[in-house]
Amino acid sequence: MSCNKLLDAGSPANQVITPQVYTSDSLARAALIGVYYKMMYSFGPFNGQISRYCGLAADELNRTTSLETDQPFLTNTLTPDNKTIWFIWTNTYSYIYQCNDIIEGLTGANTITPTLRNQLLGEAYFLRALSYFYLVNLFGDVPLALGTDYTKNTSIPRTAATTVYDRMVEDLVSAKNLLTDKLPDLPADRVRANRLAAQALLARIYLFRGQWANAAAEATAVIESRVFQLETDLAQTFRYNSREAILQFMTIMEAYNTAEGGMFVPLNPNGRPAFILSDTLMKKIEPGDARRLWIRTVTVGGNQYNSPYKYKLNTSVPREEYNIVLRLAELYCIRAEALTMLDQLTDALSDLNKIRKRAGLPDLTTITTQSQALAAIEQERRVEFFAEWGHRWFDLKRLPAHTATHPGEKRIDEVMSYCRPLTWTPAAALWPVPRDEIIRNPALTQNDGYN
Repeated sequence: MSCNKLLDAGSPANQVITPQVYTSDSLARAALIGVYYKMMYSFGPFNGQISRYCGLAADELNRTTSLETDQPFLTNTLTPDNKTIWFIWTNTYSYIYQCNDIIEGLTGANTITPTLRNQLLGEAYFLRALSYFYLVNLFGDVPLALGTDYTKNTSIPRTAATTVYDRMVEDLVSAKNLLTDKLPDLPADRVRANRLAAQALLARIYLFRGQWANAAAEATAVIESRVFQLETDLAQTFRYNSREAILQFMTIMEAYNTAEGGMFVPLNPNGRPAFILSDTLMKKIEPGDARRLWIRTVTVGGNQYNSPYKYKLNTSVPREEYNIVLRLAELYCIRAEALTMLDQLTDALSDLNKIRKRAGLPDLTTITTQSQALAAIEQERRVEFFAEWGHRWFDLKRLPAHTATHPGEKRIDEVMSYCRPLTWTPAAALWPVPRDEIIRNPALTQNDGYN
């Protein structure tokens, strides 16, 4: 398949890239592709881990058997010594380091073909912003490393999340200006970022920041590009040639499709899944919702199990499924929420009803208030994006409580104190900064609630 061209330029080893790389088109291209390669080479933050651990931490995933590494997420009892947390932190910063190296190397690089330089630089800005988005939403304030000087990077204190968000916006605006709508090198496969991917992520970030007009504008630009379409056949949504996919990451290992498929789909088609969807989520799915196609139901030993089935393949050659990072349905949801906050309910409901129509559900016709619309949007996001890139976990942390008794109370405390009354504390909304990182960098401080 043409996706194999992703590695044509070579896959650099995990080492410091020398300045000579940025004197050659082929080597500069290989350096950028090396970031994608590192992200997808094995199970990692952007290859299954965020979907898995955020799903367990939220109210959407459970396990059928106990596993020591998953249990702290399932009970929201993480500690700073947790090795999975450390792995996510260090690997995401390694992606950022590679992006920083590319940005430094390509800035002012006069020997690289200008159009290629712009493309690679734009992709590096995009991938750096994507990395910081997940770090901030998992850990809160994080060090903002923008260079490759090791001595400086290991002594940076935590930077306010608002400042990190400022940098994400700056990076994505740069990416938007440098990239084009053309899909880089691989016209059939959306496995590298282009301008529309930058705008899609920018729309999400504006939404998270409460910048409603900007969020609506960026979402509209992606929607009205007409490059992407909602798949009317829900079975097609998560395939490699999905018309809904804005950006996909391609697994490097030849025998595998996606980490999610490997985790959620048993090799035995009649086998009991390791991960199942929570009862609270299942009860929220309306009768007749065609998205049940994204749920695998099997009876084993007289017990019924419902597990994620968006990706339907555990293994196959050639690949038929890629890891979808951004898709069009999210842009409709983003615009619906932004328009709701701008008191444009009619247009907001029009967007939301497009998602419902695709799911075979009737239009929402009785909503007349902003609070009703926001509740409906939360419902659609919950069902549309379950077990997918931590959407539910992040939504719970940013949305206001439905029955708030204190100013600023968030939905996450309302939901998780009900789901896990014995273990939930408000501090668990942020994961702990890894203790090893604090030892390595004394300028770091710990999140509240962790020793």
